[in-house]
Order: sequence, then structure tokens, then C-alpha cells
Amino acid sequence: MPEAEQVVSADLKALYMAASGAAPRSAAQQRVILRMAEKASSGKELLLVARAAVGVFPASAESRELPAESQVRSIVTAKMMKLGTLDQLIEYAMQSSVDPESARSFVQRMFQLGSEKSDPRVWYRIRLAAFHLKVGDLERQAQARGDQLAGR
Repeated sequence: MPEAEQVVSADLKALYMAASGAAPRSAAQQRVILRMAEKASSGKELLLVARAAVGVFPASAESRELPAESQVRSIVTAKMMKLGTLDQLIEYAMQSSVDPESARSFVQRMFQLGSEKSDPRVWYRIRLAAFHLKVGDLERQAQARGDQLAGR
């Protein structure tokens, strides 16, 4: 669905308000963020979930993700690959942490969505997202495609 046609549902807005009203970094706030991830049904809503999750999951001493944080990231990443527009995927990749195991398929999805784009700037943005996600071979492919379209 085109981004311009996407809206944030009343249910998700209510959950967002519940998350902002819950005690910071509490289990209750984390549960609300998880529910938001489960209910999100568009790229716009998924970006809202990603923004709402910032700072909700406290860093542990061992620097490992909490199970709830991992679950939210996994849900949002999988749904974003299905529902997000190219711009939304790029934005998510640049602002959020994509699970390393999903990074390659995430960038490959950008390639699919960008395949019909003839603007080299689109491919340079995909290259930046691939760089950010540490997928070097796809970063180079996006650079080459952008250069080809730019006539370089």
C-alpha cells in the first residue's frame, strides 16, 4: 500500500498512549510495545512501534537483548519486509537495529522494491542502508546499480 494511503489505526494510537503513560522501562510498558508490534499492519505503524520502543528496553549488564526486545525487533522486521514501502524499509534500516540474521533478506527486499526505480539516488540510499546493516556485497551491488543509472 502506498505510504500516502497508510494511516495509524485508533487501536495503535491508544496503545501508543498507554505505552507513554506506563512507567518507563517497566514490564508493563514493554508488554504494550510488544502488543503494538503484534497489531501493526502497515509500514507507517511499524515505524511508530520502532520509535516507541526506543529506550523502553533497558540495556543489560551483558549487553544482550532481553527476550521481549528480541521478540519486538523480530516481529517488526518481519512485518516491515512484507508491508513496508522502499522508503520505510530504508528509514527503518537507518534508525533501528535489524537483527543480523535478517539483514541480508531485508536489503534483498529493498532490491526487489527498487528494481523498477531508475533514479540513481534511490540506489545510493539502498547502498547506505546496506552499509548500515553490514551487507557489503549488496552495498557494492547497489552502488554499481546507482552508478550505472547515473551514467558513470
